[in-house]
Amino acid sequence: MANCLINESSTYLRQHAEQPVDWYPWGQEALEKARREDKPLFLSIGYSTCHWCHVMAHESFADEEVAALLNKNFIAVKIDREERPDLDQIYMLTCQFFTGAGGWPLSVFITPEGLPFFAGTYFPKQTGAGLNTPGFIEILNYLATRWHSERQALLKNGQEVVKLLHSMEQPRPVDEVLGVDLLGNAAEQLAENFDHENGGFGAAPKFPTPHQLLFLLRWHQRSGSNIALEMVEKTLDKMAAGGIFDHLGGGFHRYAVDKQWQVPHFEKMLYDQATIAYAYTEAYQISGKKHYAEVVASIFNYLERELRGTEGAFYAAQDADSEGIEGAFYVWAAAQIKTVLDQSEAALFCRHYGVSEKGNFPEIEGSSVLRRIAYKADNDGSGDENEKTTTEPAQKLEHSRKALFQARTQRQAPFIDKKIITAWNGLMIAALARASVVFKKPHYLELAETAARTLDKHLSRDGDRLWRRWSAGEESAIPAFLDDYAFYIQGLLELNTAGADTLFLERARRLMATVNELFWDDQGERFFYSSSDSEKLIARNLELHDGALPGSNSVMIMNLLRLMAITGDTEYQKQAEKALGRIAGLAAQTPLLYLQYLSALDEYLP
Repeated sequence: MANCLINESSTYLRQHAEQPVDWYPWGQEALEKARREDKPLFLSIGYSTCHWCHVMAHESFADEEVAALLNKNFIAVKIDREERPDLDQIYMLTCQFFTGAGGWPLSVFITPEGLPFFAGTYFPKQTGAGLNTPGFIEILNYLATRWHSERQALLKNGQEVVKLLHSMEQPRPVDEVLGVDLLGNAAEQLAENFDHENGGFGAAPKFPTPHQLLFLLRWHQRSGSNIALEMVEKTLDKMAAGGIFDHLGGGFHRYAVDKQWQVPHFEKMLYDQATIAYAYTEAYQISGKKHYAEVVASIFNYLERELRGTEGAFYAAQDADSEGIEGAFYVWAAAQIKTVLDQSEAALFCRHYGVSEKGNFPEIEGSSVLRRIAYKADNDGSGDENEKTTTEPAQKLEHSRKALFQARTQRQAPFIDKKIITAWNGLMIAALARASVVFKKPHYLELAETAARTLDKHLSRDGDRLWRRWSAGEESAIPAFLDDYAFYIQGLLELNTAGADTLFLERARRLMATVNELFWDDQGERFFYSSSDSEKLIARNLELHDGALPGSNSVMIMNLLRLMAITGDTEYQKQAEKALGRIAGLAAQTPLLYLQYLSALDEYLP
């Protein structure tokens, strides 16, 4: 029998609707049931294309033994982090406070009042499953016992988290000079953290971090630093050569599990396609490297082919798994390639893309993730140090890629989550509009304009108020958060710069007025993440630093500065200066968490 999730709009929630766990969506029904029955709530937060969410669902949530324990002692609640990022942010901070780490699925236990008292991410069903973590069954039994016997001790850490959250809401003093030194210090720290061999920053796993690269491009232009430009180009070259890039179908996977960018987690997120395309576009402007333009074109080809909805807005994501196996759609065995290509083409392709009989993808024996070997960005594309620099290898490889791509279409394709998220569409509109100017591609501008009109049609039911999510056949739902407004305004301003209809600029100005009414903190002189009339949670979050995406406060500062530059209205600059001053101290302490802020500061400084 289906549980309460069967009627939900969220794809992620519906994925769990026929499990034996008595799931509830987040809301008053679940909270009141927990109060009435004196039970804690178990929050499972994830998203539809999350590989480890699928793993925990299969191991635990589809298991009768686990379900019996959850149903007896807890009120189980499923939350789609893409639809409720406000809840995700609060309880992710809890997990990081408790454990020093975070991720998805996010597993949090809270009181009926919302107070968290235990948190983690993925848990195997049983202890001793090859991971240094207790099993989920052990955790459920332990917390059920302590809830009744030692409740106050159990809640102590949660009370500390709430204190921390409320302390973050307090205004910060303006105690830093808004100067170039803040930018230079950040550039130096990035250089110290740079992987000179493989590109990117830090060790495995490696995430694309376009806002870091965009900051370095700004620093290069301001300071003339060749080191900054070299870090950007090395990273972009290695990403485009690695397995994190889909060499047949275009687009980038979520992240690489290794420091060489070779083996990815295979989900493809709309926001990654947008921000990565933006970074390659700006790098092309500075370097003029032809293959950067080719990468951008491949991203947009994938976008238009796979993620564009019937009305022109863009879907959220594509799953990592097909046929129940992560990466099965994307990897190749040498024998499979030989059935598609002739002997000489197969040999060249396997040599160029690192395909061996042994394989490099441990999940499927004998299969390989495609990646360019000895990639040479400045040659004809053959990429093999031993190949002669002629057009013949490049032509053969192009023919082989097309043939293998066509063969791949016969495989079971990964699931696509077809919800439309305002924030992520805003990012893609910005990327398309910028690329339309840089590459002189009117079609990109047409795609961006159509997406913007679709967002206005379906995600703005109440004048100049936005909504978070829409799916075809359903009404928009969930009042928008700061990142929805910030990224959409960014997209509208890029449309204006690209020469689109002036109505987009007027729309941006009206949305900024809405943001100031609903999100601006007069006392703290920055923006809250949720609106003043949103659901009251244990704290009202502030998204100040960067995460997988640039911090929404920093994006909003950039929007204010650009509105000032376009319109000449000095009130925009005055407001930007206030927010710049309030965040400056945080950026000085940990600059690598505030690189979008520092890009906005660069925009502000002469």
